[in-house]
Amino acid sequence: MSGQSTPPRRLHRAVIVIGLMLFGVAWLVFTIPDPARIDGRSLIALAVVVTLAAIGGIGFSWRRYFRRR
Repeated sequence: MSGQSTPPRRLHRAVIVIGLMLFGVAWLVFTIPDPARIDGRSLIALAVVVTLAAIGGIGFSWRRYFRRR
């Protein structure tokens, strides 16, 4: 194992991560028992959690796969 990823593998990982994030949000949307109870605060909280998770994932990936040598 050389330790260097090829660009297609990085693209594949990015597509998988984005797909999993979309699946997670869709799962939440379809499993919410009472959609009428969702207000603006709930949507803001969901957006904050998804944004922080995305930033954390990008930060982790950036340190791991795009280190300067």
